[in-house]
Amino acid sequence: MLKIKNHQLVDVVEFLEKTELKPKPSRVRTKLNKLFYAKIQDLQGDEMALLDKFGEKDESGRLIEDQGTYTLIPETAAEYHGEKRTLLDETASVNVDELRDKLGTLIEELENSDIKLSGKDAEALDILLDVLEEEVKMVK
Repeated sequence: MLKIKNHQLVDVVEFLEKTELKPKPSRVRTKLNKLFYAKIQDLQGDEMALLDKFGEKDESGRLIEDQGTYTLIPETAAEYHGEKRTLLDETASVNVDELRDKLGTLIEELENSDIKLSGKDAEALDILLDVLEEEVKMVK
């Protein structure tokens, strides 16, 4: 079971999507990203539940939205931000049982790649390799 913080999911997925890989590790990446996407969808649902609780609503009970941004109830905005911070800091568990024997292929390709990284991409690679290596180590 991969363990990754909710706030790290999007950066890791974006990094994996844009990284060029050989066919075999690319297939592992695609399957892994599908699992990450499912966790991101869960996270988005949880974020919407928070907005439903703390967001201002119109007369028909729908959240007030302006250009993709929701309006918070001023009196409870600080509580919303605290709960969202807690949500983003939670650890997501990603079941990789079906991929476990293939993770080494992806690790090796990423470690031996000639790509140059900095900033968010370098951080995403570090996070990804840490969680993948931990998963492979636990199996041995």
